Amino acid sequence: MKRGEEIIARARSLFDVAGVASDPSTNDTILLLGLVSTPERDLEDFVSVGTKTILRGFARHAKDKEDALIEFIREQGFAAELVGELGYPLHGKPNLKHLAVAAGLGKQGKNTLVIHPRFGPWLRFMVIKTDAPLATTGPGIYSKEDNPYCENCQECVQACPVGILLPYRLVDADSCLAAISEGRHGELAICDKCVVVCPVGERKAP
Repeated sequence: MKRGEEIIARARSLFDVAGVASDPSTNDTILLLGLVSTPERDLEDFVSVGTKTILRGFARHAKDKEDALIEFIREQGFAAELVGELGYPLHGKPNLKHLAVAAGLGKQGKNTLVIHPRFGPWLRFMVIKTDAPLATTGPGIYSKEDNPYCENCQECVQACPVGILLPYRLVDADSCLAAISEGRHGELAICDKCVVVCPVGERKAP
């Protein structure tokens, strides 16, 4: 097995899904890693501390896996580093949804989230940038197209409490973010109605 194939195999042993794409803005090779967010493994456990958002769920459930994979890649003689906070770009660059589609990890649904055939909209993605010789695992480019899973379904569009979701388009991202509420100790509660009603896949770790 070639070293690139060994890296992908290792990634898939640590994470629920893994794929490879190229960041179109930098041409960097990007390793996309996905874990299913469940009640027991809540990757949407965020806390606000001052002006900073702490990804507590990622720290609890993803960090050790990320560290193990980065160490493995470096042992093969290649560079590897997380992009963003714990592999999650808080400011949207690179675009995780676009990279996941390019890596073949699903297609965007009407709720704009990446819909995976097995895990539906419950995958949460993180990114490692590397110079390892990894072959692209999907189409290699992002394309916005209708998702066959969503063809006769409007559940997510109808569930949006602020009416800003159109099929495959979020018309007002600021209003969506405004639906986030903060608890007494800084816990951030994210509106997930468009996720919960999605009938595709299962919210269950393999």
